[in-house]
Amino acid sequence: MRAVLLALIISSPLSLSSVAPEIKSTTRIIVSAKNLARPIEITDGAVLALSHVFAGNFMNRLAAPPDASLPRYTVTFDIQTIQGVKEAAYVVVYSVDPITRNGFVYLPGPGEESHRRNISTILREGHDGYWHYASDEWSAAINRYLER
Repeated sequence: MRAVLLALIISSPLSLSSVAPEIKSTTRIIVSAKNLARPIEITDGAVLALSHVFAGNFMNRLAAPPDASLPRYTVTFDIQTIQGVKEAAYVVVYSVDPITRNGFVYLPGPGEESHRRNISTILREGHDGYWHYASDEWSAAINRYLER
């Protein structure tokens, strides 16, 4: 019986790889905001390695919302899956305090634009809809692009 069930699962067109595509890497990041003349496209391998959507290594623990007067940037991640590149697969909001240089990442929550897109890539239960501290390395890398 187990062998038959296993054979059905393996031969099923809805195998795990088609239901939850393997996220191999982030292939591009686009940073946009009202205060930017044009969106910033990031394809530097070192920055992309810090931006692996599945690993979530761009963010740390939960944080209080940063001051509302600080600029907000939309950060869009393109990812490589086994089906090919999925453009705009994940979207977060980034804010940075210019004095402390601390970065913050907001994951859109239920009912917000981009939430459905994000959870089709990865569900971060208990984190969607909340601000987080950005990882120091990721924040420094993104800040270098914002300061150009």
